Amino acid sequence: MSHAWFFNIPTHGHINPTLPLVRELVRQGDEVTYFAGPRFEEKIRATGAAYGDYGDAYAFEQSRTVAHSVLQGSQLAEAATAILPGVLAKIEKERPDYLLFDMSAPWGSIAAQRYKIPAVASFPHLPFNWRAFISDSRLLKKGYQSLRPGHGYYRALQRQTGKLAKEQKLRKPSEINELSSSAELNIVFSSRYFQPFEENFDDSYLYIGPVINTNRPDEALQIEREPGQKLIYIAVGTLYQANVTFFQHCLQAFDYERYAVIMSVGKAVDPADLGPIPANFTVAQFVPQLAILDEADLFITHGGMNSINEAVMALVPMIGVPNTIEQSVNAFRVEQLHGGLYLEPQKLTAEKLQTAAEQVLADLQVPPGLAKIRQSFLDAGGVPTAVAAIRTFKQAHGIA
Repeated sequence: MSHAWFFNIPTHGHINPTLPLVRELVRQGDEVTYFAGPRFEEKIRATGAAYGDYGDAYAFEQSRTVAHSVLQGSQLAEAATAILPGVLAKIEKERPDYLLFDMSAPWGSIAAQRYKIPAVASFPHLPFNWRAFISDSRLLKKGYQSLRPGHGYYRALQRQTGKLAKEQKLRKPSEINELSSSAELNIVFSSRYFQPFEENFDDSYLYIGPVINTNRPDEALQIEREPGQKLIYIAVGTLYQANVTFFQHCLQAFDYERYAVIMSVGKAVDPADLGPIPANFTVAQFVPQLAILDEADLFITHGGMNSINEAVMALVPMIGVPNTIEQSVNAFRVEQLHGGLYLEPQKLTAEKLQTAAEQVLADLQVPPGLAKIRQSFLDAGGVPTAVAAIRTFKQAHGIA
């Protein structure tokens, strides 16, 4: 029996796709210890894995109000500085056979290199490639916004990275990649068809398609719609500071009897702050997304990878209104493959939202476009493909 340690960051979008994989590794005999934040302990133990405690909650008190990649990098470097001593001490004592780590958990990559432990990286969203950013003017603009100087973020990143390198005696810059740590084997929860410029990623990147965790304690929601109404579902994620103006644009854009609208505003917004709610709207802080997508005609989304995957599998066309650069790449790819449209949030108006919705709902290219993306996801093989690759990986390293 081999013993694996999995290092992740405590966010639903990074943890949820990995849980079915971990469950299957445990079922096939691996002993897995999964490190994440304490609010995920119950989910982790439900897979049969042991829960690993980082022991430093402060390391994950990251800002979610600013979608600047360099700021995120400095926060992850700060987390790594806090976490690594404990992680390395545990590895020194127990020596797991192999490691798994999320692409945004650089301490996993550093630990693997330090102790020469075979490692597998998990990519819950698309690996980065600079060619994607220059392929469209909207992505180029979003890339600049995500990386632009002038906020002190670069100094913070340099300070945190320097501190981390000094404390851990790191000599190679490749040992620290705060936002996209890779390994000998990289499991990507998407398909090569959906990956822009996929030819730039070699065979070490294994695309297995989305793994959707359907074991969710969602509360039931009564979906009310009149005959002939189009059901529009609106949800723009919970990680970043909510934009009340965006939701008000939605209220104005779809205040028509021909629509039934379900709008999830997240915990940061009180529905009472939105003003009068039209009769054809259901507004809540949280809703059962999978159940709604089973019936929805259109999904207006921030473009997170999990949300896109779930919409594609339900064959629901999308309008992407992204916050971050990776969400922008996702939304652009959906548009490029005829699964919906990309709208820039900075230029959004109620009129643009309504026009885009009518365009997507009437576009005859959308159903076959979505079906092709969905088929590429199914063909990728899912958890069995990932487990088979990990088994081959272990054999190559002499791990039983």
